Amino acid sequence: MATFTPPGTAQHLKKPVRKKSAFKNVILKLHLYLGLVSAIFLVILGVTGAIIGFEQEIPRWLHPSLWYVKPASQSLPEAQLIRNVEERFAPARVRAITFPRSRDISQVMQLPAAGPNARIGMRVFVDPYSGAILGSVIGQTTDEKVLQAIHSFHLRIGLEDTGKLIVSIAGLILIFEVIFGLILWWRLKRATIRVKGSWFRVVFDAHNAIGIYSAFFLLLAAITGVVIGFDFIEPLIFQITHSEPLVQRRLPNSTATPGANPIPADQALVWARNAMPDATVAGLQLPATPKGSYVVQMRTEETSPAVHSFVAIDQYSGKVLAMQKFQSSLGYRVPL
Repeated sequence: MATFTPPGTAQHLKKPVRKKSAFKNVILKLHLYLGLVSAIFLVILGVTGAIIGFEQEIPRWLHPSLWYVKPASQSLPEAQLIRNVEERFAPARVRAITFPRSRDISQVMQLPAAGPNARIGMRVFVDPYSGAILGSVIGQTTDEKVLQAIHSFHLRIGLEDTGKLIVSIAGLILIFEVIFGLILWWRLKRATIRVKGSWFRVVFDAHNAIGIYSAFFLLLAAITGVVIGFDFIEPLIFQITHSEPLVQRRLPNSTATPGANPIPADQALVWARNAMPDATVAGLQLPATPKGSYVVQMRTEETSPAVHSFVAIDQYSGKVLAMQKFQSSLGYRVPL
């Protein structure tokens, strides 16, 4: 039996298809042209960002004799390690100590360098288990200077404030690129590469597969980069979370007692650990004057190399003068 089709029905049914195709074409062109416009900047960000990811490891790989030690069951007292270094480099005094996050990495003690390099400073690498001085470096090594230049180029591509804006816009474009790519991929849902085909087909499949498998990480990197890049976002986060930035303000002075000697560094570390038991020691600043205090940098939830928690200890009594915890500022935890 023949069926009757009302006039215009077939054309009406085809309209959504045309709309869908038109929408796809718009997304495809946006994805293509935005990618072409920002490609050079995204490549720069990708390459420099990959190098920055190993910013701490590269100097250790290039200078293993300074950085790597053989772990033992117990490390020597910190006071003894400080004394060994100060005897070796007298009359210089240890100003600060960086404690490693891994047991096979050396401690780094900072001292003023002798002669014209006094303002630059010197780093002394110490085996915390044997007390051996592994070597010293005045200022930055060549590889550290190169890495610092790469880091700066990653943030500003050599153009200062203008470069920072360009990099931030490139990160913003990457967010849309990932979203548009997911929309285009959703229709085919293909994540394999056909190696038997034209070079164009292989490249196209590789683009789809790499894009879909890395989409989450690219989106995360782009969003965090935009948050860091645009200056107005950080104050907005603090405003929304009703919190304040973590700023190390002027610390209270130690109370000097006639005839009293400063407590050893080991005791200051013990009291700092007691004051913040959920943290690990990341660094120690020794008192620079008779009124100064021990400032023990404590690592809590921070995943970045920067440390924002600390405990200030009176150098004579061991009393906790001030402390700051990374968790105390919700706004600061969001961008990190």
